[in-house]
Amino acid sequence: MYYRFSKKKIVSLASINSHNQIVISGDKSAVYKASEYCKKSGAKYILNLNINVPAHSKLMKPIAKKLKNILRMITIHAPKIPVINNVDVKYEESSKNIKHALIRQIYSTVRWKEIIELIQLKKIFTMIEIGPSKILTNLNKKNKKIIAFSTDNLKNFSKAFQKINKGINEKEEKNCINYWC
Repeated sequence: MYYRFSKKKIVSLASINSHNQIVISGDKSAVYKASEYCKKSGAKYILNLNINVPAHSKLMKPIAKKLKNILRMITIHAPKIPVINNVDVKYEESSKNIKHALIRQIYSTVRWKEIIELIQLKKIFTMIEIGPSKILTNLNKKNKKIIAFSTDNLKNFSKAFQKINKGINEKEEKNCINYWC
């Protein structure tokens, strides 16, 4: 979903993190105008994220094409534990579907709120965030039903790996999930 402020300026709905946290992305001036409109319409907090790319916006489509070419050279094996993509909010099992979702996630809305709802519906209690930050892990701190681990650095990766291996036996392994962002 996106909105054009002019013929050349685009704002996209980048992420729906929770019922009260929405992220927009796009042309800098258009994002500023949209933020001002949201403030006038009653938004309680407007935070300017310190990023240099219009992540999860239509402006990223040229980058998605480059990623598609790179993914053609990479083998992705079927996952052993469920992987949910953030575009369709569904489990992916085939290499083809995983690659297609990875390409689309560059320019599509992250549906994090729906992913958490799916995780809870499926009675999954352990989540591993794979990537360079703790954004998704931090979003789940208030949710006592899900144990979230960030692997943003080697120390946290080791800690998550030790806790998961210590607390998960084969029967519980089905309640562990991977998520990519």
